[in-house]
Amino acid sequence: MQFRFVLVFFSAIVLVSCSTSRKASNTATETLQVSMDLVDVRNDQVQVSVTPPRFSTPTATYQFARIIPGTYAIADYGRYIEDFAALDKSGKPLTVNRTDSNTWVISNAEQLSRITYRVNDTYDNEAGNAFGEGSHTIFSPAGTNILAGKNFVLNLCGFVGYFSGKKDIPYALRISHPENLQASSSLNDEDKAAGQDLFRMTRFAEVVDHPIMYSNPDMATTRIGDMDVQLSVYSPRNKSITANAFMPDMEKMMRAQKSYLGKINNTPKYSVLVYITSNAKDDAQGIGALEHNTSTSSVFMETMRSKDLIHVISHEFFHTLTPLNVHSREIQDFDFNNPKMSQHLWMYEGFTEYFANHFQVHQGLITEEQFLASMSKKEKTSKQAFKDDQSFTEMSKNVLDPKMKAQYPNVYEKGALMAMCLDIMLREASGGKTGILHMMGELSKKYGPEKPFDDNSLISEITAMTNAEVGSFLQEHVVKGTPIDYARYLRRVGVERAVVKEPTLVVFLVGNTPYVAVDTVNKKAIALIKDQHNNFMNALGVKDGDELLEINGSAIDASTPTNVLIAGFGIEENEDIRLKVRRNGQVVELKGKAKLNYVDGNGYKFTDQSKLALKDAWLKK
Repeated sequence: MQFRFVLVFFSAIVLVSCSTSRKASNTATETLQVSMDLVDVRNDQVQVSVTPPRFSTPTATYQFARIIPGTYAIADYGRYIEDFAALDKSGKPLTVNRTDSNTWVISNAEQLSRITYRVNDTYDNEAGNAFGEGSHTIFSPAGTNILAGKNFVLNLCGFVGYFSGKKDIPYALRISHPENLQASSSLNDEDKAAGQDLFRMTRFAEVVDHPIMYSNPDMATTRIGDMDVQLSVYSPRNKSITANAFMPDMEKMMRAQKSYLGKINNTPKYSVLVYITSNAKDDAQGIGALEHNTSTSSVFMETMRSKDLIHVISHEFFHTLTPLNVHSREIQDFDFNNPKMSQHLWMYEGFTEYFANHFQVHQGLITEEQFLASMSKKEKTSKQAFKDDQSFTEMSKNVLDPKMKAQYPNVYEKGALMAMCLDIMLREASGGKTGILHMMGELSKKYGPEKPFDDNSLISEITAMTNAEVGSFLQEHVVKGTPIDYARYLRRVGVERAVVKEPTLVVFLVGNTPYVAVDTVNKKAIALIKDQHNNFMNALGVKDGDELLEINGSAIDASTPTNVLIAGFGIEENEDIRLKVRRNGQVVELKGKAKLNYVDGNGYKFTDQSKLALKDAWLKK
């Protein structure tokens, strides 16, 4: 039971959520001008001023987003707005009626010259899991941070709204900021003056699509093929987390992704924004990332390692395929206050997560055994934590329903497994030549960023371009929700169920047995060396009664047992480890290579040599 809790808990905290929006051509000459002041920050609030286009109507309605694409949860960004005022040319206030959390109706709109308001940040007010039933917490990578003189996380939907009926007019965003802070974004600054930035966007959807982070610059850049890549990091306490330290591994990963995608990807510039949270009550709690067309905003803990960044960003980058290039009208013309959700999260998220795993074995970054282990883990998590007979199209359409919201994270588990089954079917049908990546490439050619598909026609269209078996699979398992026998599909490529050695997720556990006791009163984590079965502790020379203080420079928080488990989570075999302990009143640093603890588990192995060519085509070609 304890091991299962750890498995489900850690699957939950690393959930990623993904966002996309679209450019639209418009010929309007109107421009909505927004000014933000990051210099004169009072009461932990940012002052915003908006100069609107001219109105000829008696009222004008200004709205903040209730929801943004990819988060699949109600945010109500307007609840963080205070002191909203509408003014005429002489500065006299106009009558304003706030009709709900996100909407202000302004009277005598033909006299409207300016609106002003103050913005609170979301990181100060997070409580609970953003994906839990009934939760009102905004997922941190979609949130905002205001830390005067030090850091500003600007998911612009938290600072800027739109006028009803004018979502598609251009925006000009001017930001005054401390000169020691620099903007990180895939947007281009048109004002080179120190302390002043100017960003232009074609419509509100593009405003939502471009996060900006201001901080003391810690950036690294590189060029991968025809794509410029920027990594920006804010890590005020853990100084080992720097852009230069993490860029080599991220560059290696993204080069492999570009190679995997080939001509399908043509992104000119990509920015990765990394915010390291202290995990304090007034700081970000949600760990993961939010995808945008040309950037990713992410939040990690101070224990972040390079592989954590790679795992999350590898998923997000593949969203440049779907839904950027392949998406429905519901995404193309997203309604930020009364959205109609697409029924195809199984593709947007499931295919993306599958590609994020498959490309690694395809490009030689992981072994076949590691890839099969990751798929096996997804199968276990999917069946343990979620309904196995849930219709994915029904869940997708109704994901904003609080009861359905709890099933959403299964898109990263079962959604990826469904993609795996489809990939195997297509490989077998084509004699190993093509799989779902080729299929998505063909859909990208037909549609692309500016042309959406019809939500109700996608499955029949995929069936027509592939074969009847694929269509039957989609109807039976995606639409109806019939549980899937994954072994049946893996057997086609010579892979059978087998007993395999699985690493314990937390190095302080062997199976269900803990090798550490947590004194929450005195906030101490004490080693329990009851035998020689814990490979990790044996390799480092940990002794019974040692107080565990730090691991790789990060303090071990013993205020709760969960925090101690987190400190020992996700370590890899042969990783360099520095463990500080207090032994007999003296602080001792133990160094060595990580040796993980393994238990027997149910997994998969390649066994049928007659299927070698098809298996290799699936995983390597």
